[in-house]
Amino acid sequence: MDEGKIVLIGNESDVLHCGYSYPIMEGDKRYPSATHYTHTMILSQLGLKEEIVADLLSEKSEDVPSKAHQLLLDNMPFGHDMNSLASYLVGSRQSYMLIAMRRRMEQDPEFEKALIDTRDALLIVCDKGDKELGIGFDESGFVEWMKREKTDYAALSFWMRNEAARPGTLGANVLGFLLMYLRGEAIVKKRNSMLMRPAVELDGISMDNDDKPLRITACDLVISLEGIFRPLSNYYALSFEMKNEVYRSVEHYAYIKLFDALKLSDKSLEKIRTTVNPVDVPVVAERVFRKLNLTPEQIESKRSKMDRWRQSAMKHKITQYDYLRQLLLSTGDAIIVDCTYGEPMWTCAAPEDRIQKLLTKSKVNPSKLVDWMRNKSNKDAKAVYFMSGNKTGLLLMELRGKLASNTIERIPLATPMPANFAPMITQHLVCFTPESVWSPLYPAEIKPGPDQPPLPSPAHYVAMTAAKYLGFNQSDTDYVMETNSSLECWQRLHETIEFRDRDMERVQSWFMERRQKAIKEALQLLLEQHAALLRALLDTGDALLVYCCRFSSAEAELSIGMRETDLRVWMHELDISTSMLLDISSRPMAFRPPYLGGNKLGMILMQLRRDFCLRGVYPQTLPELPISVDVVLGTDSPLENMIVSVPFDMLDHENYKACFINPLYLLAKHKGDPDLMNAAKLDKLPPRFVTIDDAKIEEIMEKLDNCAVNTPIANIEGKPKIHKILKAKEVLMSVEPEDLRAVFIRLCARLRTKVMLVEQQHRTMNRISNEVIRLQAMRRGLEDTKDKSRERATGGRERDFHSFHRNERDRERDRENRNEMHRDRDRNRQNREIEQREPPRENVVRRPIDRGEFKVPNRKPRSEISKLPRRDQEKRQRSPSVKDVDREKKEAIPPAKRDKPTPLRSSAASNAKEIPIISEKSSDENFEKAVPLASDAVAVQVPPKAPKAPRPADEELSDGEILSSDED
Repeated sequence: MDEGKIVLIGNESDVLHCGYSYPIMEGDKRYPSATHYTHTMILSQLGLKEEIVADLLSEKSEDVPSKAHQLLLDNMPFGHDMNSLASYLVGSRQSYMLIAMRRRMEQDPEFEKALIDTRDALLIVCDKGDKELGIGFDESGFVEWMKREKTDYAALSFWMRNEAARPGTLGANVLGFLLMYLRGEAIVKKRNSMLMRPAVELDGISMDNDDKPLRITACDLVISLEGIFRPLSNYYALSFEMKNEVYRSVEHYAYIKLFDALKLSDKSLEKIRTTVNPVDVPVVAERVFRKLNLTPEQIESKRSKMDRWRQSAMKHKITQYDYLRQLLLSTGDAIIVDCTYGEPMWTCAAPEDRIQKLLTKSKVNPSKLVDWMRNKSNKDAKAVYFMSGNKTGLLLMELRGKLASNTIERIPLATPMPANFAPMITQHLVCFTPESVWSPLYPAEIKPGPDQPPLPSPAHYVAMTAAKYLGFNQSDTDYVMETNSSLECWQRLHETIEFRDRDMERVQSWFMERRQKAIKEALQLLLEQHAALLRALLDTGDALLVYCCRFSSAEAELSIGMRETDLRVWMHELDISTSMLLDISSRPMAFRPPYLGGNKLGMILMQLRRDFCLRGVYPQTLPELPISVDVVLGTDSPLENMIVSVPFDMLDHENYKACFINPLYLLAKHKGDPDLMNAAKLDKLPPRFVTIDDAKIEEIMEKLDNCAVNTPIANIEGKPKIHKILKAKEVLMSVEPEDLRAVFIRLCARLRTKVMLVEQQHRTMNRISNEVIRLQAMRRGLEDTKDKSRERATGGRERDFHSFHRNERDRERDRENRNEMHRDRDRNRQNREIEQREPPRENVVRRPIDRGEFKVPNRKPRSEISKLPRRDQEKRQRSPSVKDVDREKKEAIPPAKRDKPTPLRSSAASNAKEIPIISEKSSDENFEKAVPLASDAVAVQVPPKAPKAPRPADEELSDGEILSSDED
């Protein structure tokens, strides 16, 4: 009901009801249902005989309460009645009912699944016959009552929690409350079973008094002896006392015992005692052996006892320091490996990241790893030879088992931080990576003080603090601080701490407290000096900040131990909220799921966020960061695969794959869920790198520009010779992919430039076209003005009556017709005058052409027409209908009434009586003689022009063209 917020439970036929028929076993007794178990235990506690109580087990579930009541009345304990036993009966019924339902949940998987499937819904037991366990209604009656009373989920849940406000018609719903309590237990139990897998017991390498291997416990977690765990190694310089003598390390003790067994001189022993670094002790010993000319047989006869000497020294060393005992117990049930360079059988040649990659295989488990270390698995010995040895880790696990039997307390690996922000955490989760702007590795300059030079990043500030606190010498300090790369500085700091054994108390204080304090100071300077980064942090509100990075022993407390995508899927699968995640990550590592980190960096940022809010800093007053959210958070960054002990290569494709173990991977392996396994194996898309070497790209572009097809070239002897030019394909095939991407970018830039140039030319053409259209419009306007002036001069006799009602195209056509008519008149007059003065030639036959006569020409292709002059093409393509109509109009008017045409020439040209037509083939001299000036037109006699010869047959008109008077 109400979208799953209310679940109604029926009577004894419902699987969640206490009267449901499912046998409950307790010892050798069997009870038909939880109701039988409850009333049987109550009557037994009141002293009723077993044979009397046995009659109750044969009753039906719904009849058990009444039958038990009757048995109690018939066998009432001495000195009691129903009133005196009322409170006891109510309390004992609830207690035994809870026990019975819990037993049933352990034995009935169907009941547990049905109860968990109700999630967080309000459970209402609709039992009409029992108003104490139920509400006194059946399902239909309760639904009708809710509709009648207009009750919703909020009101009903309030009544269930407050007995005084509950209506009298509703029952107590005791069974519903018990089921909800058991549901919470079942969910927590199921979640814990998936979070914390039980450790397995395996054989160690030592033998007990009965010559049986000691048992050790191991889980999927692998801890390397580095970082805060470094003092547990045999190769750590930590002095201890044994047999009234002080030794620098376990290795010093073992080799001193070997020299004593070989009966070497005190001078030789002094060389071992004065060796500072335990890793150098075997090297010094080998030099002594070579100098003394000791045979390998002499050395091996005594070297076999060194394992026992190392084991004894390890126990004395750890038992003398309480911190080492607590540190060893803090590893929980993890597999301990010592990856230090040293004795092959006492160290592990496989680094931590390689073992984490092995655990992603489906058949690799803790027992397999221990068998490979003990060299018990001959089948896989060649493939995993690097796993053999690790006696240091296995002996530490044996010693841990002995110490764990005396105490259950485990120290945290970092000082617990005040979680004053925990109550305000919302369900919003914000994940950031080492590439985010809030990471100490972010390359933003910070200034530690007013008189101090700026540092390249917050990581440099942490390194500077560590150098002062741990007492680095000048060479080590310069080695760490000389690089401007924050990532390289961070890795050099870890390397210097690892290989320069410092005071154990200083190292302990650094990793547990001082490092977190230095990171907080560095990030505070970063946020104060870069307001945009502070604005981005304050914009997260009260969300839970999680630092997503791969799990490593050196930085187990800083990050969460997995990628963002894996974390979100893991939380969804286990139904873990942000408050639960904060609680789990705040526990000591021994009580956390394997490979789940402490997220201390996220907690530091949440503390800084709260501190700035308490100061009165509002995000609206700060500038915004002009980058996307993914860049701010460093989403899907390859740095999520970073391990501080291994040099990080951004180009390595392994950093974009899910190749390391994490809580989601373990859950998918143990659950056998293929969907979860696909989510855990989800790889990132590696970025496409582009070469930034401009000189190299310019050289490739020059080769491409010079490429061409093979061209034949003739040599001196006249024989054809092929000039070998490198083809573009051959050039591109020899180029690396990164260079090809840069070349592609260059070519795209060229293409973009050409497109922009073409667009610019197109805009120029449009502008010119608009200007031409504007000039044409001006010309048409001037012609209209000229026509109107001519009409006014002629009195409007030539004006068309319908011209005012025609469009622009018709008026333009009328103007052309009138102009053509005037030109025809002038030409006819000139032709008549020439004919009168000059007799016709004998070889020229002149035939008058009727103005309206159509000449049927021969057909010829349009391509030949296109060869004619443009003026002739326009004339040939002109429509004949317009001229014919105008010609008919002119012929219909009598000659006496025809209007004289208005002269279109200038005044000087109009005074000339004869204007002959000059042939195109005439020379300049003939032109000067034949064409007189306007003032001499009357006196000069110009010979008439000869008529044009007939046109050839191939130049005849095509179909549909009109022969006009313009042909002359």
